[in-house]
Amino acid sequence: MQKLMETQDNRLDPVKFPSSNMTAVIDIGSNSVRLVVFDGPSRVPMPKFNEKVLCGLGRNLSTSNLLSEQSMQGAMTALRRYTALVTHMGIDRIIVAATAAVREADNGSEFVSAIEQECDLNVQVLSGRQEARYAGLGVLSGMPFADGLVGDLGGGSLELVKLHDHNVEDTETLPLGALRLSQLGMAEEDLIADLQNKFQKIEWLDALRGKNFYVVGGAWRALAKYNISKSGHPLNLVHNYKLTFANMKLLIDEILSMSVDELKSNPHVQRSRATTLHTAATIMDQLFKVVQPKNVVFSANGLREGLLFSELKKPVRRLDPLLEACRDMAAKEGRFAEHGVQIFDWMTPTFPDLDEKGRRLALAAATLSDIAWSMSSDYRAAQAFRRIFRAPFSGIGHKGRAIVALTVYARYSGNLTGHAPEDGLALMDEDAQRHALSIGLALRLSHSLSGGTTGILPLTKLVSTDDEIILEIPENMAVLSGVHVENRLASLGDSLGKRSSIRIIPVQ
Repeated sequence: MQKLMETQDNRLDPVKFPSSNMTAVIDIGSNSVRLVVFDGPSRVPMPKFNEKVLCGLGRNLSTSNLLSEQSMQGAMTALRRYTALVTHMGIDRIIVAATAAVREADNGSEFVSAIEQECDLNVQVLSGRQEARYAGLGVLSGMPFADGLVGDLGGGSLELVKLHDHNVEDTETLPLGALRLSQLGMAEEDLIADLQNKFQKIEWLDALRGKNFYVVGGAWRALAKYNISKSGHPLNLVHNYKLTFANMKLLIDEILSMSVDELKSNPHVQRSRATTLHTAATIMDQLFKVVQPKNVVFSANGLREGLLFSELKKPVRRLDPLLEACRDMAAKEGRFAEHGVQIFDWMTPTFPDLDEKGRRLALAAATLSDIAWSMSSDYRAAQAFRRIFRAPFSGIGHKGRAIVALTVYARYSGNLTGHAPEDGLALMDEDAQRHALSIGLALRLSHSLSGGTTGILPLTKLVSTDDEIILEIPENMAVLSGVHVENRLASLGDSLGKRSSIRIIPVQ
């Protein structure tokens, strides 16, 4: 431990830069030590810097119950670097949380003291219940409608959390980390028996059978990354990647059929996860013997996001993360951020069959419908699509983000052709594609009519009958009806299978 207390003479002198209300979160986990710098706290904190170092603090817990000198040295080296970085970023708000390995190790408190003295950091050692609660809140921060079971598999422990009605309810922490169990060298039948015994003792799990299972933790996310890579899924994002229970079982069986050597040589497997992937799949497989979920949904948000989310007031927590992120993007990249709501209110009477989910996606698209204005006109559609399709949005699934991205693509291009939107089209059926095109054409018409400014659309009206789409314009604004407006109204009508006309109405 003495080595940990040695200071360095070549520390950089602190140079303060504007922090922009940033918060740094340092997660001292059982497998890795990670720093994430968020632009917040806010309802949608955007990560501005993200780095992890695999230190393996929990590697020896199953045998010696001590953090090894080597793993502590690796963690301390990373923490010194992180401390220097956040100092030079000018960040005053730093949250440091240590989880299972530090919590359980006999020398964990000594290690924490060394960190606090060496790096001048205030380390919060989370209890098992706290760790589970923050993991649950992290899922809710990115999936506000989540209802079911959260499983957060770390290197040293497994946290299980019941989510219902926007709240964390029951929690359980088990000493079943992927790194810990991988180091035990247990025979497979003994490991399975131990897992079954522990899961069957959790009485509240039975009530979650048939609900969604929300997946957190690097060892389990590696399963999603493997499947995305192997299947050629068109969106290489883990967050909100969803598999049916049957398809998840097939994936688990595939992983369990391979040896560790086969996993290491598999091009679709992260090399750093190859040695623990088999154990991670076994843990999930045995959990599913008790809880047979409807769907398995992977979450990129977890403990770190939960720590930030817990500090927000309840009214802020209830804000829609997708719409808040869209508003933030529009404010930074669009000309008239407030125009989205006016466009949405103006066009939605034309689409009376929109359900709540459809209206939400239409509002997101309307809000983002001006973000490519500064691009060259030949590239606006493609750039808008890529920007939205790959953005780190929360609160939206892969198909949903494809709908929004294609809708804005159609707003700029007037169609869904070209190479750029192919990945989005692959996630949708023909009905969804036609719907995205029609919404996009309505957005296109709104921008032509209003010139992208506020105040004009509320004075006009888009009327939809069984066989006609009519644009009503007050007589004193008749000059706004030009060839572009007429053509784009006609395109909208064609997409809906209706005739189109412009009606000049007397001013009241």
